[in-house]
Amino acid sequence: MAGIRSPRRSWLPWFALAIAAGIWLRLDQLTSQLLLEDEWHAIYRIVHDAPAAIFLDFGHSDHSIPLTLLYGLEARAFGLSEIAMRWPQLVAGIATLVLFPWYVARRFGRAEALVFAALLAISPLLYFFSRMARPYALTLLFVWVAYVAFRRYAEAAAPRWQDAACYAASATLAAWLHPVVVPFVVAPFVPAAWRCVRAGADAGHPRRITRLAVLALAAAVPMAALLLPPLIAHPESLRLKSGVDLPNGDTLVGVWYLWFGSGATWAVAIGGALAIAGLPVVWRRLPEASSAVAGVALIALAIVVTQPAWIGNPLTFSRYLLPVLPLLLLSTACGAVRLGGTLRRAVAGRGLNRVAAGGVGAAVTALPVVALAATTPLWPLLQYPNANSAHAVYEFDFRPEHNPILRLMDGIPLSPWWASLGAAPPGSLAIAVAPFPIESVGWDAPRWQRLSRQRVVHGLLTPLCANPRPNEVPDDARFRFRNAVHVADDAELAAQHVNFVVWQKPYRYTAHGLDVPVAADVAHCAEPLAARFGPPAYEDQWLVVYRPAPAASTKRDVAE
Repeated sequence: MAGIRSPRRSWLPWFALAIAAGIWLRLDQLTSQLLLEDEWHAIYRIVHDAPAAIFLDFGHSDHSIPLTLLYGLEARAFGLSEIAMRWPQLVAGIATLVLFPWYVARRFGRAEALVFAALLAISPLLYFFSRMARPYALTLLFVWVAYVAFRRYAEAAAPRWQDAACYAASATLAAWLHPVVVPFVVAPFVPAAWRCVRAGADAGHPRRITRLAVLALAAAVPMAALLLPPLIAHPESLRLKSGVDLPNGDTLVGVWYLWFGSGATWAVAIGGALAIAGLPVVWRRLPEASSAVAGVALIALAIVVTQPAWIGNPLTFSRYLLPVLPLLLLSTACGAVRLGGTLRRAVAGRGLNRVAAGGVGAAVTALPVVALAATTPLWPLLQYPNANSAHAVYEFDFRPEHNPILRLMDGIPLSPWWASLGAAPPGSLAIAVAPFPIESVGWDAPRWQRLSRQRVVHGLLTPLCANPRPNEVPDDARFRFRNAVHVADDAELAAQHVNFVVWQKPYRYTAHGLDVPVAADVAHCAEPLAARFGPPAYEDQWLVVYRPAPAASTKRDVAE
């Protein structure tokens, strides 16, 4: 009828809003983000190893072989930057935001898909992994693409070779990017084989067995070609990380806070209750659900057998089980829609008008999104400027009382100089800080930026002094980092508009009863730094501040 809006089209603006919000979160201040923690593993391999050596070793420090090879190619072709390292994960994260709700809308309904899209958009884990130069966002996408392709080939009346190829490619890429997901990508064979057993020797039995054999062969050959060489060449890389740890009680509790993305117990409880209510709906309507559940069982078995390092941390455990996260959020969305519909009908049955009843139903349906958004740990990361969204303090554990990094960083001494910069407009100054620690637990930049409201970048000491740390790169055309500068390079300091170069003096602090020396290994670099820049503009017991040559200071300075 003329003048009546299409129900399908009326939902499109809300879908667009949810997806746009998720994309905005993932892009917020992305170009200013520093490389932190495990993101340096691949760079270290590029600096020290040839491509053949990278291909043949998973590495004790967990570099992703295909990503490291890609980064090496980018470094040689046009110079490696932070964005060049993160664009694959960003593309995968945005694809997840768009494709997953679209797939759900075709099988569940627009309301379920909309709530699901909103939950994906605000998920802190998906936010972190979409912005991090690590393989997790890619493996999540590839695992679910593999599930869909497997089902389409195995169950189709007329199977297409394209679906078999898609499964083989997705499963192989996911396994090569991060071998711990191998149990997930082979999981579809478990329910498929069970269905064959239940069906017995009927007329279609040989056909089903043949299809499973085709899929197994299509995936096994490329996976073996890519995974066996490093396993054979350097078996110690994985062996040294096995037989170390197991999940404990706090792991099994803390992972729910990470999956739902909140440090508030009441918000996680709401999400969990709704997920339980929606799980039967997902099990009936999502054909790939059985594959995901089989994947959980297989990965749990693998964890018990291999006892991987750090698996006792909820964050590590959540990464091992990451492919189950969309299933959990979808169950939450279905539970919310189910409860909202029940209350809407109950209110309407009591005589309230249709609009009021619909409002009650919509409010209840949106409850998990509102609760998790209100208690999200992402709020501090949205402050400007913040270049440290990959810092472990934000993601290690969303429960402050269970986050040991917060307690460790409390012991880092803080110079009053940082607060003195707060008078300048936010983001108007650039400060290069050296030395940059190997682990972000010793990198206090989140607090520096909160107090100063200024841009902080890494100060690289190579080649000014001998620095044995793995998070240093040569001063050559292979590396074009936007948020790190070689303090010996006047051109880089000028290009980055660096106003101050800060030397963090070595110090000691107590962590878990241990006396921890910080930066003692590079203490000798203080002298060449002083010779390079001359008398300091500021100095106290914790740091020394230098002004670069005037050509480098093109932005507004502040008076000491």
